[in-house]
Amino acid sequence: MANEHYGFVVAVSFIIIFTGLVVAIPSDLQGLEDTVDIVIPVDPSLVTDFTDYEDFQKSDFSGVTGLYYWYDGNSDSMGYDFECDYYSGSNYFWVGAKVYWGGFLWLGAYDSVVWKSDNNTIYTTITFDDIDNDATDGSVRYELTFSGSGKSAGAFIFYYNTTTYSDASSAWTADALFLVHGIGFTANNDIASLLIGLLFLQLPDVPPMINLLLATFLWASVVYVLWFIIKSMIPLLG
Repeated sequence: MANEHYGFVVAVSFIIIFTGLVVAIPSDLQGLEDTVDIVIPVDPSLVTDFTDYEDFQKSDFSGVTGLYYWYDGNSDSMGYDFECDYYSGSNYFWVGAKVYWGGFLWLGAYDSVVWKSDNNTIYTTITFDDIDNDATDGSVRYELTFSGSGKSAGAFIFYYNTTTYSDASSAWTADALFLVHGIGFTANNDIASLLIGLLFLQLPDVPPMINLLLATFLWASVVYVLWFIIKSMIPLLG
């Protein structure tokens, strides 16, 4: 019986430690998955951990003195309507979500976003210099949060063909600077969904054999714990 109790403690400890390690996976591990200097149009794999994305470039913007691009976000799980503006006088980009009163009335108010680079630099707007300084191989990803609430607003990617254009500004002038906004949360950011995906051998971006190897030990521990509990309750049921 002592050995069974020992096995029970080991199994429970394994489940707790394993779950803790999964929870501790840093979100910074999730990012750009490919070189993007020659990817046209956008490869959806560049926007990870999001259910939807919006890709656009200079020719999609409207306006005269200030350029803007509006896109309906109600089809994704975040439910916001976004606007991306480019101010030619100052050469910077700005993104914000429209604020609706009563859920339907828009009076011109926006909840602007804050941009965070991979090196944790915070911006309220993004210039071509910022893009060039932060970019690697012609691509850069920024994590977005709403300045008002601090909630996630997705991720934003700029990229261009470095073999043709020397910097982001020249790519923009040639209508070859691509902008991507990833919006909507996916199961990849949900610990419960991660564990369920593991147990059913559907962990995202993990080869089936590796998923099976990880899940085998977890399943064995779960089954052992259930068996121990049921066996311990049988005398009580009698």
